[in-house]
Amino acid sequence: MLTNGLYPDAHVLPSVIKACAGLLVVKIGKQVHGFSLVSGLSLDPFVGSSLFHFYIKCDELVSAHKLFGNMVERDVVSWSALAAGYARKGDVVNAKKVFSGTESLGFEPNTVSWNGMIAGFNRSGCFMDAVLMFQQMHLHGFTFDGTSISSVLPAIGDLGYLNSGTQVHGYVIKTGFADDKCIISALIDMYGKCGCALEMSKVFEDRGQVDLGACNALIAGFSRHGLVDKALTVFKELQDQGVELNVVSWTSVIACCSQHGKDVEALDLFREMQAAGVKPNSMTIPCLLPACGNIAALMHGKAAHCFSLKMAISNEVYVGSALIDMYANCGKIQAARCCFDRMPAHNLVCWNAMLGAYAMHGRAKEAIEIFLWMQRSGQKPDAVSFTSLLSACSQSGLTKEGHHYFESMSRDHGIEARLEHYACMVSMLGRAGKLEEAYSIIKKMPFEPDACVWGALLSSCRLHHNMSLGEVAASKLFELEPRKPGNYILLSNIYASRGKWKEVDKVRDIMRNKGLRKNPGCSWIEVKNKVHMLLAGDKLFPQMAQILDRLSRLSMEMKKAGYSPNTDYVLQDVEEQEKEHILCGHSEKLAVVFGLLNTSQGSPLRVIKNLRICGDCHAVIKFISKFEGREILVRDTNRYHHFKDGHCTCGDYW
Repeated sequence: MLTNGLYPDAHVLPSVIKACAGLLVVKIGKQVHGFSLVSGLSLDPFVGSSLFHFYIKCDELVSAHKLFGNMVERDVVSWSALAAGYARKGDVVNAKKVFSGTESLGFEPNTVSWNGMIAGFNRSGCFMDAVLMFQQMHLHGFTFDGTSISSVLPAIGDLGYLNSGTQVHGYVIKTGFADDKCIISALIDMYGKCGCALEMSKVFEDRGQVDLGACNALIAGFSRHGLVDKALTVFKELQDQGVELNVVSWTSVIACCSQHGKDVEALDLFREMQAAGVKPNSMTIPCLLPACGNIAALMHGKAAHCFSLKMAISNEVYVGSALIDMYANCGKIQAARCCFDRMPAHNLVCWNAMLGAYAMHGRAKEAIEIFLWMQRSGQKPDAVSFTSLLSACSQSGLTKEGHHYFESMSRDHGIEARLEHYACMVSMLGRAGKLEEAYSIIKKMPFEPDACVWGALLSSCRLHHNMSLGEVAASKLFELEPRKPGNYILLSNIYASRGKWKEVDKVRDIMRNKGLRKNPGCSWIEVKNKVHMLLAGDKLFPQMAQILDRLSRLSMEMKKAGYSPNTDYVLQDVEEQEKEHILCGHSEKLAVVFGLLNTSQGSPLRVIKNLRICGDCHAVIKFISKFEGREILVRDTNRYHHFKDGHCTCGDYW
C-alpha cells in the first residue's frame, strides 16, 4: 500500500497493528508506531488503543504503561489490561500499583478486572498473590463467576491449601457452579495437587456429564501421586465408554507410565495412540522417550526420533533434551552428542542433559569439556550441572578434580552445596578407598545427612569390605529407611564377605520379621524390536535350556583361557561348586547369552540391570566380548559399562 503511494488512515492502521500483535512481531509493531507518530495518527483514540493492546500482548509493559499515561480516553478496559499484564509477567509490585490507582483515574474495577489479576498471578506462578486477590475480591463485595473460581483453584492446589480448596468447593455447590466443565476440571486438579485421591475421584464421579477436560485432570492427578494402576483403569474405562480421548489424554497416561516404572506399557500405549488416529505432539515425544531409555528400547526410541523429525519438532528444547537422555540411556553416547550438536540453540536443560549423559558413561574428561564450553557460551551452571559433573568425577576416580569443582560451586558460582552434592563427594572418596575422609565430610556437613549420603558410604564400605563404618552407615539407614531391603542386603553382604555368617543370619532374621524381601536381580534386553526381561535364576524363561547350555560351553572356553569363577561374589555359606552354579544364574549373564542366541554375529548387545553388576559377571562379559567378537553394553544402577575386545570403558573401576 505504501509502495503504491497510498497512506493508511485511522481506520486502516489499527488493523495493521492488530496483525503485528497476532504475530508477536515487536520490531515491525514499533515501526508502525513510529509511522503513526510521524503521520500524527497516534493521536487518534482507536490507533492509540490498538498500540496499547499490541504492547500488552507482546509483554512490552514499559511501553504500554507510557502509552496509557498519554492516552486521552483511558477506560477500565485498558487499565485492567495493563494491571493484568503486569500480573501475568509476575511483576507483583507494578501490578498492585496499577490496580490500586483507580481513584485518581475516576473509575472502579469490575469482575473482569479482578479475574485478570487472579488469572495473571496464577499464570506467572505468584500463587499466594492470586489467592489473596481472590479474597480481596470477595471483601470488596464482588460475586465470583466461573472464571474467578477456575483461575484461583490451580493456585490453591499448587500451594497445597486444602482447607481453602474445600471452602471454594462448598461455594461452587452452593452457587450452582457444579455443572461448569472448567470448574469441575479445576476442582479435580486442585484435589490431585493436594494429594486427595478419594475427593478427586468423587468430584469426577459426581459430574453431570462426561467431559474430556475432567477425564484428563483425573488421569494427571493419579499420575502426580504415582497411582499408575488407577490412571490406567480410568483410561481403559473411558475407552470402553467410547469417549473420544484426545492427545492430552494419551500424553498424560503415557507420561504416567513412563514416570512410574511402567515403561513397556508406555510403549504399548504409544502404539495404540497412533492406531487410534491420534497424532502425537511436541509434549508426547518427551514423555515417551524416557520409557525407551529406561529399558534400552533403542529401536522404539529411534522410531520416536524419526517421528519428531517428520513433525519438525526434534530441535525443540525439551524434545532435543529428551532425545539426548534417551540415546545416552540406550548406550549410544555418540548419537546423544550428535543430537546436542545439531540443536540450533542450547538452554540449561540441554547442557545438563549432555553433562548427565557423559556422567552416566563415566566419561569425566568429556563432561569437564562440556562444562567449560557451557561457561564460555555464557550459560550459568546450576545445582544440577554440578551434580552431574561431580558424579562424572566419582565414576572415574578423579578425586582432585572433584574437590576443585565442589569448592568452586560456592566460591565462583554462588551455589551452596546440597545433599546430592555431598552424596557425590562421599561416593567419590568412598570408591577411591578413602572411607575415613568420606566419613569426615559427612560429620562436617552443615545439615543432617539423608539416606542418599549414608547410602553412598554404605555402598563404598561394601566395595572395600569395611565392616565398622558399614555398621555405622547401616544403623543410620535403618532409621531413615526402615522398609528398604537394599540397605539390609548391603550390610549382610559386608558380613558375608568377611565370613561373619552368624551376623548374616541376624540381618536376614530382621528382614524376615519386618516382612522384607530382597529385590531379585533382573535384566532387560531388546531383541528384534521386543524387550525381554530375565530374572536371576529364572527357570521358566522359554529358551532357558539353550541359554544355560551356551553359558556352560562359554565357561569351558573361559577356563581353558585361564579364567576361574570369582566365588567371592556369592555371599552364601555353600560349597564352592554350588557357588559356581549360583554365579551362572545372574540375570545379566543370562541376558547377554540370550542376545548371543537371538541376534546375528557381530551385532551389538544392550542390557539393562536393576542392580549393580558383580565383579564375576563383569569379568565374564569382558571375555565374551572378545571371544564372540561382540560389542556389549551393560547399564547397571551406577553407570554404563561398554565392553569391547575384552576391555571395559570403566577400566575395572566402578
